[in-house]
Amino acid sequence: MRRVIATLSLSLAVLGTAACGDTPTTEAGPGTSAAPSASAPAAAAGTADKKTTCAAYEKAEVAAKTAVVNLFGEAVKSMDDKAKLQQVAADLKKTMTDFGAALGTAAANSADTEVKAALEANIAALTNAAAAIESAAGDFDKASNAMDAPEFEAATKKIEALCAA
Repeated sequence: MRRVIATLSLSLAVLGTAACGDTPTTEAGPGTSAAPSASAPAAAAGTADKKTTCAAYEKAEVAAKTAVVNLFGEAVKSMDDKAKLQQVAADLKKTMTDFGAALGTAAANSADTEVKAALEANIAALTNAAAAIESAAGDFDKASNAMDAPEFEAATKKIEALCAA
């Protein structure tokens, strides 16, 4: 039942984000490597303005949330298949890692220091979520709970508030 509720709430989040996505988007990069570490030194300021950086964030967020909703759907279908649930948990970790990499690209390109700092906080939360998903050792309930961390929600609210302003 928790999975169904999580799926529904994530679906609503995707719809809410998609409804606000009327700004032009830019390519955030494929992000196939591990999420940047929160302790990595800050790169030199990029040249992208706030609007461009926020568009890259929003594009990456919509892609990640869409993938998460699809993964939760797969988890619901696979409730009795432990091997499939383990694969879904692995795919969830990859989604979080890819999202963190896309945000790393957006942060590196950002000239707005406040937006860049918010993106870096979000990357740190994603890195922690990915680590928690990995430590769940294929337990999909534990893996999905990793995304409910308060720091992840706070970081998301901060960047969304900055981008809405």
